[in-house]
Amino acid sequence: MKKVFLNIIFVGLGIFFVSGCQRDDLCPASTNTTPLLIIKFFDVQEPEETRSPTNLRVWDQERDTILLNRVNVDSIAIPLKTFEDNTEYAFTINAREIDEDEDEDDPNILIPNTDILRFTYGREQVYVNRACAYKVIYSGLRLNIDAGDDEPWIQTYTIEQTEVEDETNRHISIFY
Repeated sequence: MKKVFLNIIFVGLGIFFVSGCQRDDLCPASTNTTPLLIIKFFDVQEPEETRSPTNLRVWDQERDTILLNRVNVDSIAIPLKTFEDNTEYAFTINAREIDEDEDEDDPNILIPNTDILRFTYGREQVYVNRACAYKVIYSGLRLNIDAGDDEPWIQTYTIEQTEVEDETNRHISIFY
């Protein structure tokens, strides 16, 4: 009798919790949330031609996190900080493996070259819905590039869209 009573209680609680979960409690993957920054790379000599940086590494030095490691693509999508008005990343071409020894004397080794990109922007939180809560829209996007100790590998850039509201089009074009 006691087991039957406990089973009824557990089944009742299970039904209560399952029925309490509604469709709008889960944020669908198709919902537009905080967008990533889209950057496309182009050949500085042929500005209409896309160009993939060799072994591109994008590194968040502040968090000591590698976002992209040794990719060879002509377009990337990276996050901007949602609680600060600036984000800084180190963009390295010809990046070596993390544990690869440097042999500067080998003529076949490409020398890594790092530029520091500082993105500044305004932020606006926009309510999406109950399940997804808020997303951040970025406005007034600006970019400053520091070549550091070596020569810059990025020659110039164009900000295509100062408002980062979605991921449908590129926001920045980089020419190298």
